[in-house]
Amino acid sequence: MTIYFFQIEVSPHLDNSEKEECVGAIVNCWVKSINEKSAWNKAKKYVSNEGWEVLSIQDQFIANRNMYEGDIEAEESLECFDEATRDGISAIFYTWSDEDDDDELEIIH
Repeated sequence: MTIYFFQIEVSPHLDNSEKEECVGAIVNCWVKSINEKSAWNKAKKYVSNEGWEVLSIQDQFIANRNMYEGDIEAEESLECFDEATRDGISAIFYTWSDEDDDDELEIIH
């Protein structure tokens, strides 16, 4: 199966426990699926189950392992790619608050 990558802008649901600290996030999500539509549906469901509302898709493409291999800055992305290959989905949430400037994003898995 193919690994699809989505970069998604999200905002916290009202019942999200992180709503007090976070006003938004960018989610990098890798999904193992038979086609793009199915992968997108899985990504949306995952993000919603984590307590976030999808606002927009910032980027999307078919990912492959060699995109990340050998790049120290992409080490975390490689781990997520491998996790999606193994478990079907993986994501990194880059959150921000009203008080953050653009250089201060908190990373949560």
